[in-house]
Amino acid sequence: MPSSFTLSPQDRVLVFAPHPDDEALGCGGLIQQAVALGAQVRVVFQTDGDNNPWPQRYVEQRWTIDASCRQRWGARRRLEAVRSLQTLGLQADAASFFGLPDQGLTRLSQQKDARTLDLHVTELQTFRPTLLVVPSRDDNHPDHVGSYDLIQEAMHRAGMDLPQWAYLIHRRWFCPEAAGLTLQLTLRQKARKLAAIECHETQLFLSSSRFCAYARDLEIFIPSNPA
Repeated sequence: MPSSFTLSPQDRVLVFAPHPDDEALGCGGLIQQAVALGAQVRVVFQTDGDNNPWPQRYVEQRWTIDASCRQRWGARRRLEAVRSLQTLGLQADAASFFGLPDQGLTRLSQQKDARTLDLHVTELQTFRPTLLVVPSRDDNHPDHVGSYDLIQEAMHRAGMDLPQWAYLIHRRWFCPEAAGLTLQLTLRQKARKLAAIECHETQLFLSSSRFCAYARDLEIFIPSNPA
């Protein structure tokens, strides 16, 4: 049976989201639970999700998406991310936006890009988390894999060895009851998670049913480095 979800008011939880929406899809219930306990929570959005052309083409009725279009789309997604965090009980200043290239995190990780790693190290050293909530290394999306690898390298450079709970989005669980840490969401938490997901309006135009399906009874995390 999976282990139960445990946090304390003394915890400092640092959530990494490769794109705006991953915070709500992967751990919207966990964020609510941590806030309710009085734990400190901070969310790092590594990219703005600006390289997302099909929804933008649909919404803006344009075919060509240039740099200025992507910048505008990324700014819109930042606003959606802030509204999502506020829905989950956080203030706007709980968010950090790194503005890294969407669809580019694996490349930055492989290159061990100095500026990118400095951003991560500074966030770790400034916030001093007791727990990291990170994308799973087994996720099928390359940005999620790159995100995970960047976080591991940054921890190494910062001289930290922190417990990590990993969330998996772009792959179905074969047997979610068999392993991992589980968080049972209340009806209220499910409703707030759904409302947070719905803050990401740009992503719902083409994928509403798929996105809203993440507001389910359980959130499951893989303890990749349990304390």
